[in-house]
Amino acid sequence: MSEQNAQRLLKKMRHWLRLDKFHPAIRKAVVGIIGGIFFTAGIVMLVTPGPAIVFIPLGLLLLASEFKWAERWMNRATACMNRWREKWRERKRRRAALAKP
Repeated sequence: MSEQNAQRLLKKMRHWLRLDKFHPAIRKAVVGIIGGIFFTAGIVMLVTPGPAIVFIPLGLLLLASEFKWAERWMNRATACMNRWREKWRERKRRRAALAKP
């Protein structure tokens, strides 16, 4: 996902959650608490049963809608995920090429 797509997604999410209508200080506090809860729950779910792979990015996405540090983390995570995906696709291509008679 490119940085523009991430920004567009954050804007849509903010509008969908109707966060645009809150005072900026209240919005930051609400997003910080809810996003922090989701992110922390995801970290806890790394060692306990649960969908950590869903909660960590969701919490990070919520936090990134208001905080620059979280947006930088999200961009790094997205770039890392894209690199892993490309490596995976390249590996699949090589295996498919080797499997052809």
